[in-house]
Amino acid sequence: MVNPLYSSICLLFAGVSVVCAAETGIPADIDKAFANYVALPDTLMPILAGVKDKASADATAEKLYLELSKVYDTRSALQKITNLPPEVSQQLKQKYEKEMRTRWGEVYQQIFRLQKARCYNSMPFFKQFHTLCMMLDQ
Repeated sequence: MVNPLYSSICLLFAGVSVVCAAETGIPADIDKAFANYVALPDTLMPILAGVKDKASADATAEKLYLELSKVYDTRSALQKITNLPPEVSQQLKQKYEKEMRTRWGEVYQQIFRLQKARCYNSMPFFKQFHTLCMMLDQ
């Protein structure tokens, strides 16, 4: 199985075609989209890491639900980025790749832990968790 984190990063940086070779610098909207994506673990990690048993999973379902719209909006903004000059792509890699791998790696560790624990058999949490995983897999 391919690591979803690796797949996400590859999708973000691979397949970029040249639109305007003369353009330099990261456009503000693209920079904001990447900054928002790198910031998502700040809210997701405490939620996911706090799930230790069925009771905490049940109690956390609503918190996770409230964050899903942010995840959706952030992923949608990234998916709209299709064509970048190589210079911009390189600048994005330099600015965000290390932090993205580290922070999202921690999130995926929690995701794998919760998958293994079967979300502690909490149906309310599982529904939100499943939605989160589907969004991140796109």
